[in-house]
Amino acid sequence: MAITVDQLTQPGAMVSGGVTFSDGKTGKWLVDELGRLSVAPSEPGYRPPAQDMQEFQIALERELARAGF
Repeated sequence: MAITVDQLTQPGAMVSGGVTFSDGKTGKWLVDELGRLSVAPSEPGYRPPAQDMQEFQIALERELARAGF
């Protein structure tokens, strides 16, 4: 799994970026101004494996802490 943080944050977000899940599928994520996390897969109807979502949240927390959020 790989997480990126956008250099230019999406409108309405405090921070945003991309994710590549363990099966190679991709998506976009953002944390809105109220601190809510949203993940939107690139492929309609795709649902990442539960294990990937747990790993994603842990990796995202680490990446955001490194970026100063």
